Amino acid sequence: MTFNPEEFGLKKGYLYEIISTTYSLTEKAISPNASCMGIRMIGENQIQISPFLGTTTYQNLKENSTVAINFIDDVYMYALAALKELNSPIGLNEFPKEYYEFKYIESRAMDVPFIKNSWGILIGDVSQEFQKEKHDDLGEMMVPVFTLNIILAEKFRDSFNVFNRAENLALETIILATKLKAAKGTKDKKSFYVIHEKIIEHMGNIERFGKNKDALKTLKLVSDYISNLMD
Repeated sequence: MTFNPEEFGLKKGYLYEIISTTYSLTEKAISPNASCMGIRMIGENQIQISPFLGTTTYQNLKENSTVAINFIDDVYMYALAALKELNSPIGLNEFPKEYYEFKYIESRAMDVPFIKNSWGILIGDVSQEFQKEKHDDLGEMMVPVFTLNIILAEKFRDSFNVFNRAENLALETIILATKLKAAKGTKDKKSFYVIHEKIIEHMGNIERFGKNKDALKTLKLVSDYISNLMD
């Protein structure tokens, strides 16, 4: 289908949380990678994405220039994508392979990985790269920005799920957990404990809001993840 931002609920200038899938190539296989990412629509057929330097997403975009933007309404998928790491202390070494499918892109003459739980996907090709300054809990840093031209849009089903308060907090907690790890790596104790306090507050509120199964499942994964960072 032709990309129509309204079909995906996108408005120019707004920031949206998605899961990106990129890939690296070996002689024998396509190796997919999923990551939580923010996107911003800047024009009728253009979206910007900002992976951190040195990440697998950044390296894959530099090498292969193609990314799938996955729109997903299951917050647990975001936890799996954000908290995976090599030699994971919680056994989450990679995003589970059973959630990937592949879409053949004629202009690339290859299959591009996406997440089959998505209600819709966009496939983008890098048209420009630059750097900008970013401010967050860890201070100021320069981050790369990739401008993507959308070459394919596909909507698999309508999504009527608007994250409730528990799910929104779960998503915020996932993002904070990744920042907590970054703060530990920089040995910034003040930021580490400020972020940790926010996580604890969010986790308490998620439990208080009730029996949202996806949020509580996400909470368990985040709890296991941050307990290892406290050692």
